[in-house]
Amino acid sequence: MKKAFLILVVAVVVGVMAVGLGALARFEFDSPSKTCVLCHEIKGSQERVATSPHKDVDCKACHGGTLEALGDNVKRFARHVQGADFSKLENEFCLSERQVAEMNARCAECHQAEAAQWAASGHGKPAAAFLQDEKHNAAWKPTDNCMRCHGMFLEGDIEVNVARTDLDTHPAMPCLACHKMHADDSLQLYSRIDRFSFPAKGLGMQTIVTKDGRPVKRSGDAYTRLCVSCHAANAEGIAGSSDDRTPLGAQEGMGCMDCHKGHGRKADASRGRCPVK
Repeated sequence: MKKAFLILVVAVVVGVMAVGLGALARFEFDSPSKTCVLCHEIKGSQERVATSPHKDVDCKACHGGTLEALGDNVKRFARHVQGADFSKLENEFCLSERQVAEMNARCAECHQAEAAQWAASGHGKPAAAFLQDEKHNAAWKPTDNCMRCHGMFLEGDIEVNVARTDLDTHPAMPCLACHKMHADDSLQLYSRIDRFSFPAKGLGMQTIVTKDGRPVKRSGDAYTRLCVSCHAANAEGIAGSSDDRTPLGAQEGMGCMDCHKGHGRKADASRGRCPVK
């Protein structure tokens, strides 16, 4: 009797393992259109990416294989269990900081010219160059607000990240800071607080004035709205203060992309409108 029971238990365990391994193999090797979308919370993402420029990119190219994605999504789900808020599961960003850093190399496989421009710009510098700059930090104590632009995808607060030893491997402004894969309009700004990307064309703009209080005319195009979200003036909105780059004089009212390439820093009249030759 005991022997028969033991055989039954072993058979059940083997059966469960076989089913589990079979399901795992299917999710690992089958088409994402047949597997990933089985989970209801990502159907919306699948529908959006199907109409985007990245419609032919395999889910695993960004999210990794089944086990890798499972681990990240278990952590993601656990956050909502703790907060009892499941309303954002559908849209919340769900790549780990490691995956975000790895995404840049994947983007560069197709977008080679843009990647080269980005790498040579301040956006391509490692997060350590900003968050762990000893001279800067001695003059201005870093806060969590610094990570709004210089550490969007880093896990932990500013105190944790200032003390890290691996920030040289994490770009300050990775591709996903300004672009969203699951969208037909990929120009979007990632919000660290909301864990969500917002379309650039709908971003608000700070009112900018000269030192004598004259309102400055600004371009309201999507690219400029994206840029000034980080390149902002001080609380008073004074032109040229803090990290503000609002053009004055002959260039007043022009957009950032009228003179700058989107992925680099050099002003080269990329649209041919810049009056400075």
